[in-house]
Amino acid sequence: MAGKVKAWVWVVVAIVVIGVLGVVAMAGIGLYFFSQHVETRTVSSANAARDFEQVTLRFAGEKPLIELDDHGRYLRSNTDRTPPPNVKPPESINVMAFDPNDGRIVRLTIPFWLVRMKMRGATIDLNGKHMDLEDLRLTAEDLERFGPTLIVDHKSGSGERVLVWSQ
Repeated sequence: MAGKVKAWVWVVVAIVVIGVLGVVAMAGIGLYFFSQHVETRTVSSANAARDFEQVTLRFAGEKPLIELDDHGRYLRSNTDRTPPPNVKPPESINVMAFDPNDGRIVRLTIPFWLVRMKMRGATIDLNGKHMDLEDLRLTAEDLERFGPTLIVDHKSGSGERVLVWSQ
């Protein structure tokens, strides 16, 4: 004689199903976010140099907030410079990286609200060295104070280049 399934069994099954659907939804949202904020394309070294030049022209005569040595190690921060008057807070942090060995340029846009969240464990990869804002001695408040600005302009001896700026 088959009996009814107990109510608590249905509750447990429902909780498991909702949990699995939640994980699938979060993975889908993460994949969508990533696909909307990352662009990768193959370019020649000359075209990559032109792309970098277009960005750096916006910040002509401006020192980057963070200076790195030829090996991508932290040298100094220039957060003591005078911020521009009536600065507008940045809306995004942009990263552009070029690897001449692959001939690929990667552009990443990070909404500034994510930076404000101060996510622990979020890192920037510069020449195989993982760094976060604290390693670079930079805070979200520093970035807000300077508004749209050049953050990092790094060129390695082997032709790799990384440019980080707020917009």
